[in-house]
Amino acid sequence: MGTATLRTNALTTLPALKAVLGLSDEDTGSDGILIQLINQASASIERALGRKLRRSSYVEKRKGTGSQYLLVEHYPIVSVAYIKQAGEEIDPGLYDIATQGNAGVICKDDGWTYYGYPQGLTGDPVAGSRNIEVQYTAGYILPWEATEEEPSDLPADLEGLVQEMVQYAFGRLETGGSAGLKAFSISDVRWEWSEDTPSSWQDVIDRHKRVWV
Repeated sequence: MGTATLRTNALTTLPALKAVLGLSDEDTGSDGILIQLINQASASIERALGRKLRRSSYVEKRKGTGSQYLLVEHYPIVSVAYIKQAGEEIDPGLYDIATQGNAGVICKDDGWTYYGYPQGLTGDPVAGSRNIEVQYTAGYILPWEATEEEPSDLPADLEGLVQEMVQYAFGRLETGGSAGLKAFSISDVRWEWSEDTPSSWQDVIDRHKRVWV
């Protein structure tokens, strides 16, 4: 079996986690399990948020909204390389990410043209075409890839959440799980985001999950 390694979407580092757990750097006996738990908890948080958190570049096809706001999948938006509508590049001076970019929204004062067509006697619009192409960079510099020149800008409460989730799971592994269980392994570790989720964990997710009406 290969050595466990942090995935590129890991939201904390092994040394930072071990400091929280009170483990010394020399105590390496649980490193493999801790790395697996970091990976699992990080993936769980991304699923709950519905987006990737590591800073990356994306190209997306979006529908014109008919409003001033165009939503992209990942955020916070760091920069926009280009936006093309119906194949033609839009002047960057006509849109901005300064006001709502942290929520993944690109604003354009004269709106994003909706391309659709009416149907039926009432002329109700049907689904428009994805006529807008956006290339952009979004996300955070994660703790494992931070440097002095580019420190991590991942919100501290998200890193704290993954550490708390791992601490909880690791404690169960060490004690053999809840009362009455004779064995408890890493394959049994699951985080379900539901009404049973600790409110403090859900509060962090809610703070970083886009709500757009």
